[in-house]
Amino acid sequence: MQLQTGKNSTLLLAGLLCLSVFYKANAQSGRKNDVIVKRDSSRIQALITQMTYEKINYRDLGTADSAKTYIYLDQVARVLLKNGKNINVRDSIPAGKTPPDSVGQYADLNNLPTNAFEKSVVMANSDQLRDKYQYHKDKSIDGKTGAIVFTSVAVVSLVSGLIISSTGDSPDNKTIGNSLAIAGPVVGIVLGGIGFKNYKIHRAKAEKVKAELERRNQPLTTFRFMPRFDPLNKSAHLTLSMSF
Repeated sequence: MQLQTGKNSTLLLAGLLCLSVFYKANAQSGRKNDVIVKRDSSRIQALITQMTYEKINYRDLGTADSAKTYIYLDQVARVLLKNGKNINVRDSIPAGKTPPDSVGQYADLNNLPTNAFEKSVVMANSDQLRDKYQYHKDKSIDGKTGAIVFTSVAVVSLVSGLIISSTGDSPDNKTIGNSLAIAGPVVGIVLGGIGFKNYKIHRAKAEKVKAELERRNQPLTTFRFMPRFDPLNKSAHLTLSMSF
């Protein structure tokens, strides 16, 4: 009896030890998101979408407006991926690379806008502005589409409710019809109004970005041939890049 109890205790202890090692390993390797460690030791909590030999494309999870942006590899020391893999780039990328159109190049640093979005526009370089323009243009289209769809739903619900309530003598017809004629338009108008509001907000932002590009004599569309090496997938290819 004592031998069996001792054997069970040993198995239990071994199981707890394995479980502890498993959780410790996961705690060390698992991350909620990707982390970009810059050469000045600051960190960006990010969702990395692509890495090339030149830059990292990502969404900044530390900002409310998580539009796509990028950072050149000469500014990066390490990349900590959420799968636990670490990529060191400090020694392989020469420091001092400056993009042709740098951040803040066109801004009046002594008279920056107080509005956060307008400040981000004048401080962005032209490639970032083209990304911002596309992002807000897409959002405005989504808002406009939602406004049209939900307004149509409101009209259809109203007409259907009136038809149902006016046909037949059953009290159920009038109850269902009246409910549909009231609830449908209310929901449709509210959701349609939200969509129309989003359309106006993002359209205004897209127009501000467009105006800034025009002020810089920069096009909304760019064509570039770029050789790329993706260290995440260890693949190389030639890409035609079009930004608009």
